[in-house]
Parts: sequence; C-alpha cells; structure tokens
Amino acid sequence: MDFSLLYFANREATDPPREYDLLLQTARFADEHDFTALWVPERHFHPFGGSYPNPALAAAALAVATRRIRLRAGSVVLPLRDPVTVVEDWAFVDNLSRGRVDMALATGWNADDFVLAPDRFAERRQFVIDNVPVLRDLWAGTALVRRNGDGQEVEFRTYPRPVQPELKLWLTCTSSVETFRLAGAHGLNVLTALLVQRVDELAVRIEAYRQARQAHGHDPRGGTVTLMLHTFVEASDQAARAVIREPFLRYLRSSVNLWRGQWPELASIDLDRLSVFAFERYFGTAALFGSVQKCVDFVERLADIGVTEIASLTDFGVDDATVLAALPYLDTVRREVQGRRPAAP
Repeated sequence: MDFSLLYFANREATDPPREYDLLLQTARFADEHDFTALWVPERHFHPFGGSYPNPALAAAALAVATRRIRLRAGSVVLPLRDPVTVVEDWAFVDNLSRGRVDMALATGWNADDFVLAPDRFAERRQFVIDNVPVLRDLWAGTALVRRNGDGQEVEFRTYPRPVQPELKLWLTCTSSVETFRLAGAHGLNVLTALLVQRVDELAVRIEAYRQARQAHGHDPRGGTVTLMLHTFVEASDQAARAVIREPFLRYLRSSVNLWRGQWPELASIDLDRLSVFAFERYFGTAALFGSVQKCVDFVERLADIGVTEIASLTDFGVDDATVLAALPYLDTVRREVQGRRPAAP
C-alpha cells in the first residue's frame, strides 16, 4: 500500500498567495517521509478546486521544492487540451524533477468547463481513449503529422524530450463500472474516490478492472488502484471530529453549486441537513478521519478489496498549522500499514 497526498483546495482566500503555502509545506513533509506521490488537479471557473487551473504549473513548483517524491496530474482533463501541449508541459516538468512525472487523465463532466472546447463535450470519453496512444507516442519521441498554417501536412516531434522513456498513465474513474473496464482494457492505472460509491461497490469495480486487464492481455495483478480519501488523523476519533467538523461542512456546502448542474434535485434539498448527513457518512465509512487505529483498520479493509494506493486530500479547510501538526499521525498510519504488509515483488 502506497501513501500519497492529493490537493483540491476550496478557498476564496483573502490572501491568495498564502493558499499555496500549505501545498509546499505538506509536499516537503511527504517528500521527507517516504510518501509516494503528490497529486495536483485541474479545475476551472469555480472556487471549488479552482486554485489549480493547470496541474503542470503546480507540478513545476513542486519539482523544485521536493527531491524524490513522484509528481502526478490528478487529473489532466484531456478533452480541454491539445495532447501535444500536454506532453510539452509535462516533459518540461519531467526534466525539472529529474524524471518524477506521472499523469492521470480525466474526461471532464462539467459542461461549463467546456467553454474551452465546446465541440468535444459530447464525445469527451472517446477523445481521451483515442489520444492515449498519441500521448504515449509523443512522449516516446514518435513523430506526429498535422496540418500547418499553410495547409500542408508536416511531421514534428515535441520538445523538450522527457527524462523518462515512458509515461505512466491513470484513468480517473468515479463510479461507472464501464470506466473501470475501459482503464483495464487499455492497461491504465485507476484513480478513484468514494464520493458516489461505497467500499463494497468499489470492490466490484476493482474486480471488473482486473478482469478487463486479463481479457486484453495485461497482467491482471498489475496496475495501480489509487483511492482519494479526505484525510485528517489525530490522537483520537473525538479529537479529529472536533477539529474537522465545521471546516468540512463548509467544504461540502461550497461544492453544491458545482454539482447542481449534474444533479438539479440538489436545489430543493436542505443543504445544511444534507451536509451533516454527508459529513457523518464520510467520518464513518468514506474518509480517513479519526485515530491512527481507526484509519489503519480502514486502510487494511481497502487493501483487502484491491486498493494499492491511498491519496490523502488534506486541504479541505482546516487551518494550515493544524494540518501540518497532524501529518505525523498520518505518517504513523503509513508506517503501520506498510510494516504489516510486505512490499509487492
């Protein structure tokens, strides 16, 4: 079981530059304490996650602030971008980090984001799958042919050339079993969450992913299943609850406008009651909240269903000093879990 940090801040900050201080401080802690990776997202046009419009920019900053930890896009919303410039940007970060870059790809889901590429919204899933080999080929140095400004077909390669000969790719999967199967069929890793699925449902989807890998000639035991979990570990369950309840409720409420486009029924629901219900669900069964022992037990359960990496989201509104002070508890969870389970061959 690997442990990483993932970022998705929601702050309309009165001191905007300060909101990146926590990113850099937690990144340095993770880099120094044997965490596997740092995941930075892509979000547009909304405060919820909107601190990160381009994950390559955040990863470039992290590349010079860290030494050994992997730097991952979590995720590049590929239909909003040209695959050519995605490879150029991330090859630059790969050089800056001396070869520490990985990437998750997302199809996107919010129609408003697609003001950047309105013609791709309907076929966004197919666009991602069609361009997986394009990303891999460009990264490897294969030439691509496109029409230039004079209307002529020209062959080109991207620069700078990356340090790593191959790019490790994840597919972001929310809850559709078909997306898990798609990731397996194309030999991709999986980045998922418990936002709209339970642990038992995730177990079924991971099994479908493994079966799809085998059916398409990939090692069924290979492939990383990364699970994002909101995280705050403390000395006791009661101490964790006391710290996170109000910040997490604000965090949940702040996202509602973003989700209303997908679920219009949210407009008629009492948001305070809904947020309290969601908080109790997260605290009980869908987040890494509580004591070291509670969190170790939960990670062990996730390992048993096939999760191979925990990506801890820690920037959901708890003040910076408290987040930093609690990170050693998360590191204790990591050490206990990894001490119980031998490393994969």
